[in-house]
Amino acid sequence: MTLRLTASAIVLADPARVWDELTDWAGQRRWIPLTTVRVSGRSTGIGVRADALSGFWLGRWPIGLLDRFVVTDWTVPGEQAGRLEVLHLGPYFTGPGAFTVTAVSAGARVDCIELFELPGGRLTETPARLLLPLMSGGFAHSLRRLAGICEK
Repeated sequence: MTLRLTASAIVLADPARVWDELTDWAGQRRWIPLTTVRVSGRSTGIGVRADALSGFWLGRWPIGLLDRFVVTDWTVPGEQAGRLEVLHLGPYFTGPGAFTVTAVSAGARVDCIELFELPGGRLTETPARLLLPLMSGGFAHSLRRLAGICEK
């Protein structure tokens, strides 16, 4: 089953400021509730590999929802929109995701699209469809928190 999540926010800040906050992996905990991101190897550009955990680490062991991903596109905003694309590698879901940072008259617009393939077939389909509005609301809330941080 493919789950599509989308969220957008207008940020009253320069697109470069928004990009810097968006790609501050460790800093994502400030705007994505209960989430920590650990990067292995490089921290910028295509090829960044990270583990994002919604939960907590017990030493090396993740307790919660673990999302492993690799960055597949890294276009810093400038004359064109910024684009951060990732490929989610599992273990709980897989698929592409993207953040776009576009200059607008008020500052920047951030759009997020995530396409998740969930394991479990029909077994997970009904609960996922029921949780989709909650998950979409959570995405929108996170982007509003990102906006608040960038606007300070």
